[in-house]
Amino acid sequence: MLDLIADENIPRHQIPNRLTSVERRLHQFFSQNQILITCVGNIGTGKSSLVKFLAFNTGMNALFELPDEGFEDHIPHNYMIYPLLNTAKDSAKRTLGGYYAAINNFLEDPSDFHKKDLEKAALDIQHAYLDLRKMQLQTVAHLKGSTCIDGSPFADRYAFCEVLHNDMEIPFLNAQGLQNIEERLRRDFDSLPRPHLMILLKGSSEMLLTNIRERERKEELVPDKKEDLPQGLVRLVKALNNRYDQFADVLQKTGWYQGPVLTIDVSKIDFVSNVRHLIAVFEGIEKLLLK
Repeated sequence: MLDLIADENIPRHQIPNRLTSVERRLHQFFSQNQILITCVGNIGTGKSSLVKFLAFNTGMNALFELPDEGFEDHIPHNYMIYPLLNTAKDSAKRTLGGYYAAINNFLEDPSDFHKKDLEKAALDIQHAYLDLRKMQLQTVAHLKGSTCIDGSPFADRYAFCEVLHNDMEIPFLNAQGLQNIEERLRRDFDSLPRPHLMILLKGSSEMLLTNIRERERKEELVPDKKEDLPQGLVRLVKALNNRYDQFADVLQKTGWYQGPVLTIDVSKIDFVSNVRHLIAVFEGIEKLLLK
């Protein structure tokens, strides 16, 4: 495991050469090998932003979670795959909207009716994302060069499902639902490609909630109140942070992933707007994969 530290003392005139040099080395390596990188982390940590940088700066294929503008998959040599993946992402997005609505309805009226509706919605959203993850991983084996993916079925199971089952006032995902997801993970994903590198993004809950507000995704905001986030989403983000603190250790103990992990604290590493920090990310990837 490597905790990323940025070199803040790179002289300004050296930045272009340092950045393009590491990008060139990664581009060559990724084009000549079939490497899989997954970016995992809480909502709002910048997973999709990092995948964009990897795709367009180092030539990787890129697979995203959501079909929003700016989050399109990037598969230069396999255009026929787009419609299939977009259909799965659209389904996940619709299911996500229903899940948030079920949480809010239950918080307003914690009746048995709304509780059952919430349990169904929590299970539906997990299945929708596993459908997408499975399709993405099946696609990876047929892509030319290397691929980076926004999200992971392991994060769905050992972060989101754990929160929904164990960390809420009542289980949003009941015991039968959790067992259902566990069985599906082993049945559908045991034979699919595992990542060669996992990038784990972390940050404080307050920072992540600010990021979520600023990106203004419709399904994440209270209607007609853009400055407000649904209470269910706020609770989820705070609970997920605790799970992601344990995430790498949990994966090793379960045997699902034994490879290298690059940990990025996004409260300290601003790879979106600080070029020195982006260099640190690329050089950290290079250190774990190439050397």
